[in-house]
Amino acid sequence: MTRAYHLTFTITALLYLILLPWPLPFDALLKILPIAVLALAVLRQATVQYRPLVLLALVFSASGDVLLEFDWFVAGVAAFLIAQVGYAVLFFNYRKSWTNRWPASLALVVYIALMAWVLLPNLGEMTAPVVAYLTVISAMGLLALQSRLSLFPAVIGALVFISSDSMIAIDRFLAPLPLRSYWIMITYYGAQWLLILGFLSVRTDR
Repeated sequence: MTRAYHLTFTITALLYLILLPWPLPFDALLKILPIAVLALAVLRQATVQYRPLVLLALVFSASGDVLLEFDWFVAGVAAFLIAQVGYAVLFFNYRKSWTNRWPASLALVVYIALMAWVLLPNLGEMTAPVVAYLTVISAMGLLALQSRLSLFPAVIGALVFISSDSMIAIDRFLAPLPLRSYWIMITYYGAQWLLILGFLSVRTDR
């Protein structure tokens, strides 16, 4: 990814974060601009592998952003679930070994189990969609850890994505988080940037 894309992504992400306190009629557009920059970088990068899968993940991420902006939570979860399936398949295509980074994989399984144990009593009618999403993003994280991609940036990006979604779940189903929008969006944008940077530079991981 060229410096121009890095700079444009950073500026658009900061613009959305700066304007968060002031609701605007075009908030949804501002929210997805950084993701659109990443998608453009993928389109312009001649050497990227599995381009359709990367773009699918970004398109459904942007769709989820818009749906959540309008508080269509279930539809937003569904869109992000498809995005996570795309990322999971991408990591599967770079699989190395089920025992690769096994301590981190075990730690992730324990973390997800604890999250499920804490969340399940509070989900109510949202149990099915949240459990489905938790299962898919867990698979994405495990496949990232078991891939041959270097720890930074792609694998770290997958784990940061899980932390961002964990904050959404905690805020919505357990207790409000202070400055939640900032923490969630900073980690979300960071995760997407790390993931795409990793997939664009995958040739260096062979």
